[in-house]
Amino acid sequence: MTQTDSVSRHVVETFIAKAAAVNAVVQELPNIQAALRYVVDVCAAKQASEILADEPGVEQGPPGPNNQPTRVKRIVAAPDLDDGEYDVLAKACEEKGFLCIREGLRNYVAGFDVGVSKALLGVAASGTCLMNTDGEDARLAGMIAEIHIIFLCASTIYPDLPSIAQKLRERINEEPITYTTMISGPSRTADIERVAAVGVHGPLELHIILLED
Repeated sequence: MTQTDSVSRHVVETFIAKAAAVNAVVQELPNIQAALRYVVDVCAAKQASEILADEPGVEQGPPGPNNQPTRVKRIVAAPDLDDGEYDVLAKACEEKGFLCIREGLRNYVAGFDVGVSKALLGVAASGTCLMNTDGEDARLAGMIAEIHIIFLCASTIYPDLPSIAQKLRERINEEPITYTTMISGPSRTADIERVAAVGVHGPLELHIILLED
């Protein structure tokens, strides 16, 4: 292993440790095919999604942990995938009886199972993923799914925030106006008595898939 490889591996290991510290699940997988299989497996293993708002016509199951009806048909939303990747995921979902979508996520704002996104880069010092959320569907995939899965190339992880400052400036100055989201762990908040709650303003779980180049 060269010195450059050693430094790069240290950055990746730091990212993994920091992401785990904020309750993200991190997996290192060799390629996109393995990542897509992981998405389907996670969706199959989770409890049915709860329906937290009125959604006429949806088939409902028994109440979930919050005493809300559950969604019988599981849904995976993947607006960031290219056509080939989406076709592979959609086929795998169909075999499991899941619905796979890439647009029109506002029609499912009552909540769905898994949202899949791609990160522009990662920040090791805080276990953070920087996301391009210009499109509404890209924003919703990481907001209203119970589980958010982010694909991140290991080679695009930077040591700290100062090392991505120029890239942030470039995005800020792009035309038309861009939307950039920085995600560190699943949704978490606390009330005035400091009682922590997970998933109130976003996903209950965050999974980060580190992909080799």
